[in-house]
Amino acid sequence: MRPKADAHVSAVRRTQNFGRAHELKIDSSPTLRTYVMFDVDLKRGHGEVKQVSLLLYSETRSHAGYKVRLVSERWRERKITFANAPAASRDFVRSGPLRAKAWHAVDVTSLVSDDQKYVGFVLTTVSAKGVMFASRETKMHGPRLVVEREDDTTTSTATTTTGGGETPQP
Repeated sequence: MRPKADAHVSAVRRTQNFGRAHELKIDSSPTLRTYVMFDVDLKRGHGEVKQVSLLLYSETRSHAGYKVRLVSERWRERKITFANAPAASRDFVRSGPLRAKAWHAVDVTSLVSDDQKYVGFVLTTVSAKGVMFASRETKMHGPRLVVEREDDTTTSTATTTTGGGETPQP
């Protein structure tokens, strides 16, 4: 499914909004973070949630990759700034290295729960070499959330993606 909102925030430009940008940026110096939010009810659907993956299209390569943390507060794409961005959870998952001009999937199952009506993430990196991802404004290469479910009656797996267009291949 496609995100409801995505934006990056900058410690240098604490009150500036980047919600309309075509790229999502993360960096450790200066500090840049990316926020992505999906409207998703994980209780809806057939079968138990098996895996939830965050798919991002990386414009740049990175040996360090990035960390994904959950954010519990909703935020608005055209209003979020570094100064008002929601706090992140302590728990995180790592992406591993990234190739440029390629889709990359991160298993975020351990960060989410069935009772959430929306899922929000913040992406950070410890690398001084920044990373850029395509935003939802690019249409084709924007972030995606893929929910895989175990079918209750069989051992098959159903993958749910919405939003039309081509399904990215990680």
